Amino acid sequence: MFCYQCEQTVGGTGCTKIGVCGKNEDIQSLQDTLIFGLKGIAAYAYHARQLGQTDEQVDAFMHEAMFATLTNVDFDMERYLELVLRAGEMNLRVMEMLNNAHTSTFGNPAPVTVPTGTKAGPGIVVTGHDLLDLYELLKQTEGKGINVYTHGEMLPAHGYPELRKFKHLAGNYGTAWQNQKKEFDQFSGAILVTTNCVMIPKDSYKDRIFTCGIAGVSGVKHIKNRDFSEVIEKALSQRSEERRVGKECRSRWSPYD
Repeated sequence: MFCYQCEQTVGGTGCTKIGVCGKNEDIQSLQDTLIFGLKGIAAYAYHARQLGQTDEQVDAFMHEAMFATLTNVDFDMERYLELVLRAGEMNLRVMEMLNNAHTSTFGNPAPVTVPTGTKAGPGIVVTGHDLLDLYELLKQTEGKGINVYTHGEMLPAHGYPELRKFKHLAGNYGTAWQNQKKEFDQFSGAILVTTNCVMIPKDSYKDRIFTCGIAGVSGVKHIKNRDFSEVIEKALSQRSEERRVGKECRSRWSPYD
């Protein structure tokens, strides 16, 4: 057991045998599990809300479950088990809501073959999960001679018809989020981080990486209101990317795009 939830913790560091408040390791473990579940629900709900979808049951559960984890509120293990199981139900409910938001906005996704590597010319790499950010960037870059590439978790975007229709959505660059520092360093254009999984950037590309939405990094320009003009300006001012042909990959659908 290790609990450092409140001001009552032993020595101001953490309770390791039993909580000063009286909670045991089972209650502490269930509280942690519940909080982890709430983080996932919040991520799905945030993206759905950006696309105009909300669910009163999900919102009410978030408030109830978070309140239940406060010190001296509840020590009943059976009630916590019930809350954890309900968190699973809410997770499925919010995933369905996000899927409906995506398909109603961007069409029904289908597996497609996606080119990898880069094309000659200015480019922007987009990483993260937010399809709406990618859509707005594609609209704002249309006709400007800029190639837009997905990275990491953004790969499934290629499966959606309303995104795939943009001819300058050129392919997927790089691999997974944990390889950002190496791959972003090797990319000469601008970089846009839309949600989580951002790594602290190296100085070599810190001046050409941007965050938006929920994502943020100290010392990195944060874009507000999906006005990507600064990202576009940076892409056009950088050395043009060289053509680098990679292997083709397959885009598959994910509810958390």
